Amino acid sequence: MSEYRFSPALGYSFEQLAEMHNLSFAGYFMPANMTPAQVADFWRINQIDATRCVVMHDASRAFVGMARMGTRGTHGWCGGFGIVPAFRGSGASKLLAEEMVRVAQATGLIQLQLEVLSQNIAARKVYERVGFVVQRRLFGLQLATSALSTSAATAITIKQAPLETLFSWPRQNLTQPAWGLELASLLTMPCELLIATDIDGAQHAFTVQRQGDVVRLQVALSQHPLSDDALAALLHDLASDAATIQIFNEPDDSPFLARYRTLGFTEFFSQYEMLLRW
Repeated sequence: MSEYRFSPALGYSFEQLAEMHNLSFAGYFMPANMTPAQVADFWRINQIDATRCVVMHDASRAFVGMARMGTRGTHGWCGGFGIVPAFRGSGASKLLAEEMVRVAQATGLIQLQLEVLSQNIAARKVYERVGFVVQRRLFGLQLATSALSTSAATAITIKQAPLETLFSWPRQNLTQPAWGLELASLLTMPCELLIATDIDGAQHAFTVQRQGDVVRLQVALSQHPLSDDALAALLHDLASDAATIQIFNEPDDSPFLARYRTLGFTEFFSQYEMLLRW
C-alpha cells in the first residue's frame, strides 16, 4: 500500500481529467476516449463528486488510475474505474477498489453501485473481491428504423412535453432504471420527452436522445401494454428520420426487453450492474 498515493479529484481541470480518463481506459473493450467538454457533461449529468473520486499515483508521482464517484443522497455510483496499461496486473486495481469503497463508507454513503462490461471478467473479479455482488444485466439493443412495421402508425399521436412532466408521472409498472437513466440524469442531459396517445386514449412517454442518425429511447411511462404492431409503429415514429434506434442499458427485469427482441432488436453490448451495501 505504501508505494501508492491516493487523493481526491479536487483541483484538476477538465483537460487534466480527460487526459487521466483516456490514459486509464486505453485499450478498453469499447471506445472510451473523452474530450474535456464530454468529461464536463458527464460529471454534471451523473453528479460526480470530486471530493469522493479517488486519484491514484505511485511513489514517483506517476499517474496509476482513477475511480470516479457520483452521489445521490446516500447512494453512490462508480462512474468510471480505470488503471493505465503499465500498472495493470500489478495488484493496483484491487487497491484502488478498496480505497474507493473506504472513501464511500467514510463519507456517509450506505451503498455503492457500478456497471462492468460482460466481457471484462478481470474487472468483475476485482469488484467481487471487495464485496460487490451482481444484481442484474443491462443490455444495449439496436435496430434499423426501416425494419419496423408502420401499419399502426395512424392510431398514435405524438406530442413533445417538458421533461419536468416526469416528476408527476407514476412509474410503479416500470423497472428501476440504471444510474445514467434515472430522472436526476435525464433532467440534465440533452434529451426530449415525447408523449404518445393511442387510439384508446392511453399515454406512453419516452425520453429521446438524438445524435446524428442514431436515436436512443427509454420508456418513461406506459399506461397499458401496446400490441407488437402498435409498439413497432410508435418506435418508428419516435425515431423520426434517424436511421438507427438504440435502447441503452435496458435491465434484464424490464417488461420491454423481450418485446424489443421480438421486434428484431439485437444486442450490441451488455454489462453487469453490481452493488455493495454496508
